[in-house]
Amino acid sequence: KCHNVCRSRLCCFDSYKLQGSCRATVGEDECELYSLCEQLINENGGEVKTFIELDLKEFDSDRPDISTSEQMIEKDVFDACYFGNNESRVTQELVTKCHNVCRSRLCCFDSYKLQGSCRATVGEDECELYSLCEQLINENGGEVKTFIELDL
Repeated sequence: KCHNVCRSRLCCFDSYKLQGSCRATVGEDECELYSLCEQLINENGGEVKTFIELDLKEFDSDRPDISTSEQMIEKDVFDACYFGNNESRVTQELVTKCHNVCRSRLCCFDSYKLQGSCRATVGEDECELYSLCEQLINENGGEVKTFIELDL
């Protein structure tokens, strides 16, 4: 399960040699959400495939597990993108914050026409964490840019 959640963001780490860095593209905040995934990179820069390969000396049981990371993502999405039914609460700042959190996962939604679907690549579970982001896609399949365009 860790690999399913982490695979799309292993490129955030300089130690990962199987792909170029994506840190500049996806942003520091997005990469930081996946910081626990770095333990899935072995000393040669490849992916750890078995539990035995994990460097158990650095494995700290006090660190949050992947489910906690999923909860953090879901909380970040909720905090940034839940506007409720009170239109007066919605500001351009909130829409921008929601975009910043959702940018890398708008491709999860079939209605998004500006990029091919990434649902098969990142997985159903991860896309579900970003379900509130779908409100940032307008009826033409593009991105909602201002709070006035939101259909609340």
